[in-house]
Amino acid sequence: MDAPRFSITPELLRLIAEATELRAWIAQAVVDVPWLPRLQSDAAARLAHSSTAIEGNPLTLPDVQALARGEEIGAPAAPRQEVLNYLAAMRWIWSGRSGEAVGERALLRLHAILTHKILPPKESGRYKTRQNRVADPNGKTVFSPPPPAQAKPMTRALLAWLNSSEAGKLHAILAAGIAHHWLVSIHPFSDGNGRAARALESWLLYTRGFDTHHLFALDEFFWADRTRYYAKIQRAREQDGDLSRWLEFVAEGVVETLRRTRTRIESLQVSSRAPRIVLTRRQEEVLRFVRDRGRARSPDLEEAFRLTRARVNQILKPLVDAELLIREGETRATSYRLP
Repeated sequence: MDAPRFSITPELLRLIAEATELRAWIAQAVVDVPWLPRLQSDAAARLAHSSTAIEGNPLTLPDVQALARGEEIGAPAAPRQEVLNYLAAMRWIWSGRSGEAVGERALLRLHAILTHKILPPKESGRYKTRQNRVADPNGKTVFSPPPPAQAKPMTRALLAWLNSSEAGKLHAILAAGIAHHWLVSIHPFSDGNGRAARALESWLLYTRGFDTHHLFALDEFFWADRTRYYAKIQRAREQDGDLSRWLEFVAEGVVETLRRTRTRIESLQVSSRAPRIVLTRRQEEVLRFVRDRGRARSPDLEEAFRLTRARVNQILKPLVDAELLIREGETRATSYRLP
């Protein structure tokens, strides 16, 4: 593949325009929304869960969220390590990679993080030395990647294009989607190619300014319909590398992911005039509880969350002080509602 081939279809243009508008709304909203760290942690867990689940990892989202919090879970070592590696890869990407060109050493480092303790050291972070293949659930070969001798030069060609002025002029969604398909089609590693391609896509959305707050969980879209995901990848190969429909699919995923993110931000219905505080998980749950009921008293919260009166008061006071909740009444008859 010398250079990517695609057309800017009306549908692709429409999706990119909507994605850009949603991104702008979210970028403005997180200035006022105080629970950005919570959203970032959640996005990382969802990315790790969905990207590994695409390739058969059996851990559930709650399992992955527990691992992200540093908790121990009763799970086999291999799937647990796979998830921990993906979380580590996201932390690595999001801590200091902004504005950095994606070079060969960095890409190999990304693969090494993703396959730590999964592949032998001679294969982790290194190009493949044996021919590999892509098979369907029945074991039938659906795609034979380029041979090992071409893995390095083809990957270098991809990276050269990514850092070219031509790629720099493209919208972030297009550049990221092209890199995703290009890398997974080269299949330069003995294993972990899908995870590496999806992580590279997240990396490019970040470095090119489209996910500066780390709120994307685009891989959830791919995981939700794995059959369509794999079919779109293969269809582009069968169409002599025309990526037009694949890029429409990626842009559709970005739009759907951003819509879900916007819905979550809106769901708390907090006042943008409130002082900035960092909400705990329990405080977020309490705000949702009050939102859903319209109004709640301390005994309601004590019963719903199995907390003492003193603990409920500790949770509520910062929310009232920040004007995220309105306190009405006195003593045990006191109730709370959203502004």
